[in-house]
Amino acid sequence: RKILFINASQLYEKHPEVRKLNKLGDQHIAKIVEIYRTYREEQGLSRIASLEEVKNNDYNLNVTLYVTPIEEGEKVNIEEEWRELKKLEEETRELLAKIDTWITEIIKTLQS
Repeated sequence: RKILFINASQLYEKHPEVRKLNKLGDQHIAKIVEIYRTYREEQGLSRIASLEEVKNNDYNLNVTLYVTPIEEGEKVNIEEEWRELKKLEEETRELLAKIDTWITEIIKTLQS
């Protein structure tokens, strides 16, 4: 015997009027029903757990013990980040040149 856990916490759309309220759209309900009917695992959405595993979790049926939603990573603009890196490299070169000039002046002053 096994239990199908479905974590649909990431399947929602924002309510058009109430800011803190989310709602399930038809496509979300269809996805949940599809997973239930096909009794299958889908990473971040569903998982089939054995009764032994549930027993080992002290019969805790909290869905997040069995299914961890996939978090979307931060979207990165590679071009923008590359430009920023090049700019920082140029600033570093300029600062190192200034430091080199100062050290050279200090050495000359100490030697005279």
